[in-house]
Amino acid sequence: MVIVDCHAHLSDRGFEENLQGLLEDLCAQEIFVIAVGMSYSDFQKVVDISLPNPDNIGFGLGLHPIQHASLEDKRPLSSDDTIQFSDWLEQYASSAICLGECGLDFSRWLCPTSKERDMQRDALRIQIELSKKYDLPLNLHSRSAGKPLLDLLKENNVRGALLHAFDGGKKAIKQGVEDGHYFSIAPSVVRDPSQQQVAKSVPLDRIVLESDAPALGPIKGTLNTPLNLLQTVEHLSQLLKLPKNEIVQLTTQNAVRLFPKLRNHIKL
Repeated sequence: MVIVDCHAHLSDRGFEENLQGLLEDLCAQEIFVIAVGMSYSDFQKVVDISLPNPDNIGFGLGLHPIQHASLEDKRPLSSDDTIQFSDWLEQYASSAICLGECGLDFSRWLCPTSKERDMQRDALRIQIELSKKYDLPLNLHSRSAGKPLLDLLKENNVRGALLHAFDGGKKAIKQGVEDGHYFSIAPSVVRDPSQQQVAKSVPLDRIVLESDAPALGPIKGTLNTPLNLLQTVEHLSQLLKLPKNEIVQLTTQNAVRLFPKLRNHIKL
């Protein structure tokens, strides 16, 4: 059965030199990737990577809660940043699998004030309304903002979203499960106790896989690729005491339930 990577950044510069080789390897390993865009600057690249490769790549478009022109120039997203977003969705919603990456990021060094956090909330509310308009499930970021994100989703009657790289505690995980959301496990699970806690705490019917490539690899500080999901499957098999083929089957079935448009791309 196909392995589904629910969240990766194939538009990252780290993949430019050997993207075609990576696509060939993904095909050989039967890995399907949802490539997510985070800003206007990478939307077209995500679309251009995905549309010619429908058997291996799908895409989502969203506005990340932290926008940046460079590694040094980062700022919180605001509602003003969303003005052009509906035009992109109008053009590509029929082909997109999800809306994201979007969400909240309340890291103190990136978003230190309550005003900036409220700006992010306002921008996310706009994206939530667009996700409902175009019937696109949300692919969500929530660094240092697990409970605030879950509360905002509940206030806006959102169920069945993907909580990518979730770093909330046990209570927040429990709330996310009760509210109908899904949790993705990355290759970093081999070294990250918080990811292991998520994997052990979430019911099997709510777990999906992600690479978050090029980040969250099995070895910190090295380029991660979706091929490392093979290591995720291996580790989850040991952690959850289930055969590897069962891990693949249940996570792929969960991904299709979460993102119904996957049925247009993969065979179950």
